[in-house]
Amino acid sequence: MRINFFEEYPTEDNMAKLNLIDWSSTVFVACSSFANFENIINKYSKRYPNITFGWWPTAPDSYYVSGFSNPASIDYFFSEITQKTQNTGIPVLLDLELPRSKITFLKNILNLRKNRKKIYQFTAESFEKGLVIYTAEIPVFGGLASMLLRMFGITPPPDKKHIRISMCYSSMLEKYFGRIILGKIKNYEKKLSLKYGNISLGLGTIAVGILGSEPILSPERIREDLKWAKESKAKEVFIFRLGGLDDSYISAIKSV
Repeated sequence: MRINFFEEYPTEDNMAKLNLIDWSSTVFVACSSFANFENIINKYSKRYPNITFGWWPTAPDSYYVSGFSNPASIDYFFSEITQKTQNTGIPVLLDLELPRSKITFLKNILNLRKNRKKIYQFTAESFEKGLVIYTAEIPVFGGLASMLLRMFGITPPPDKKHIRISMCYSSMLEKYFGRIILGKIKNYEKKLSLKYGNISLGLGTIAVGILGSEPILSPERIREDLKWAKESKAKEVFIFRLGGLDDSYISAIKSV
């Protein structure tokens, strides 16, 4: 099972944590433009030949991508990804979540159907276009919840064209929904992983992100979740985020 990472803030201090990774790994780096991502590659790729750097583009205006994003932003976003990464082998992460701004949500509610079609068509055609697309998606605990998120444009139908990363962040799910719901989510996502085989799992969080209030998962809990991911036959996991990595987490990772 390949152990990978997200990094939302590619500062020098956060990227220095790459020194702790002595295995082949993928790191998705959040950058608002491909030019900024190229700077990351130019700066770090030779220094860390064991690391595959993936582009985590943040969408104009809405940061995340969903059926409630601005239509013009979605068009620009997908055009930029295609132009810059087509046939390059560079993995790209689509962060599919509802907008943080209520104004964006309300302004685009009438665009939901059209936007959803664009998002799902883009992921479905990604392989034929020479793109390597991963989608970070909200985890679910049943078919009804999955259908609702699909309606919102943040859960493309599972297929072999893209790789779904279910953001099963135990620390956050337990905080907001409790252990019982967390258990249901993990059971359901395990079934999906075993069924489709192209589902990766997001674990964490081990450092705060854009919300600023993400609870931190202990090394022991990371170890437990890695064991669960292995039982789920996940080929890859992505830990949020690189900047929180230290010797205790490395020890937990290597013990699984």
